[in-house]
Amino acid sequence: MSVHVELHHRPDADTVEVFDDADLPTATGGIYCYHLAAGGSLVILVDEGGESRVDRVFSPTAWRSAKGDVWRKGMLLS
Repeated sequence: MSVHVELHHRPDADTVEVFDDADLPTATGGIYCYHLAAGGSLVILVDEGGESRVDRVFSPTAWRSAKGDVWRKGMLLS
Protein backbone atom coordinates (compact mmCIF):
# COMPACT_ATOMS: atom_id res chain seq x y z
CA MET A 1 0.00 0.00 0.00
CA SER A 2 1.07 3.58 -0.33
CA VAL A 3 -0.27 7.08 0.27
CA HIS A 4 -1.04 9.40 -2.64
CA VAL A 5 -1.37 13.10 -1.85
CA GLU A 6 -2.88 15.41 -4.45
CA LEU A 7 -1.30 18.82 -4.03
CA HIS A 8 -2.74 22.13 -5.16
CA HIS A 9 -1.44 22.80 -8.63
CA ARG A 10 1.96 24.44 -8.85
CA PRO A 11 3.46 25.05 -12.29
CA ASP A 12 6.96 23.97 -11.19
CA ALA A 13 5.99 20.63 -9.59
CA ASP A 14 3.85 17.52 -10.03
CA THR A 15 0.41 17.60 -8.48
CA VAL A 16 0.63 14.15 -6.83
CA GLU A 17 3.20 13.09 -4.25
CA VAL A 18 3.51 9.35 -3.56
CA PHE A 19 4.78 7.77 -0.35
CA ASP A 20 5.42 4.13 -1.28
CA ASP A 21 5.88 1.41 1.35
CA ALA A 22 8.50 -0.20 -0.89
CA ASP A 23 10.76 2.81 -0.22
CA LEU A 24 10.94 1.95 3.50
CA PRO A 25 13.54 -0.47 4.93
CA THR A 26 12.13 -4.00 4.72
CA ALA A 27 13.52 -4.95 8.14
CA THR A 28 11.14 -2.55 9.92
CA GLY A 29 7.97 -3.79 8.23
CA GLY A 30 6.80 -0.18 8.07
CA ILE A 31 3.95 1.18 6.00
CA TYR A 32 2.86 4.71 5.17
CA CYS A 33 -0.44 6.08 6.40
CA TYR A 34 -1.93 9.50 7.00
CA HIS A 35 -3.83 11.47 9.61
CA LEU A 36 -5.81 14.68 9.34
CA ALA A 37 -4.66 16.92 12.20
CA ALA A 38 -6.42 19.81 13.85
CA GLY A 39 -6.71 22.80 11.57
CA GLY A 40 -6.63 20.69 8.40
CA SER A 41 -2.94 19.78 8.29
CA LEU A 42 -2.22 16.46 6.61
CA VAL A 43 0.30 14.33 8.52
CA ILE A 44 2.09 11.50 6.71
CA LEU A 45 3.07 8.79 9.20
CA VAL A 46 5.11 5.61 9.09
CA ASP A 47 3.52 2.76 11.06
CA GLU A 48 6.00 0.20 12.38
CA GLY A 49 4.39 -2.58 14.38
CA GLY A 50 1.57 -0.45 15.75
CA GLU A 51 3.77 2.55 16.57
CA SER A 52 3.70 5.62 14.37
CA ARG A 53 6.22 8.33 13.62
CA VAL A 54 5.77 11.52 11.61
CA ASP A 55 7.40 11.52 8.18
CA ARG A 56 5.99 14.72 6.63
CA VAL A 57 3.36 17.40 7.32
CA PHE A 58 1.44 19.36 4.68
CA SER A 59 -0.25 22.63 5.60
CA PRO A 60 -4.01 22.91 5.02
CA THR A 61 -3.46 25.05 1.93
CA ALA A 62 -0.88 22.71 0.34
CA TRP A 63 -2.98 19.58 -0.26
CA ARG A 64 -6.30 18.78 -1.89
CA SER A 65 -6.89 15.04 -1.25
CA ALA A 66 -5.18 11.93 0.13
CA LYS A 67 -5.65 8.21 -0.54
CA GLY A 68 -4.24 5.30 1.45
CA ASP A 69 -4.42 3.84 4.96
CA VAL A 70 -5.65 6.13 7.74
CA TRP A 71 -4.19 6.47 11.24
CA ARG A 72 -6.86 7.47 13.76
CA LYS A 73 -7.03 7.36 17.55
CA GLY A 74 -3.79 5.38 17.82
CA MET A 75 -4.89 2.70 15.33
CA LEU A 76 -4.20 1.97 11.69
CA LEU A 77 -7.46 1.72 9.76
CA SER A 78 -7.21 -0.05 6.41
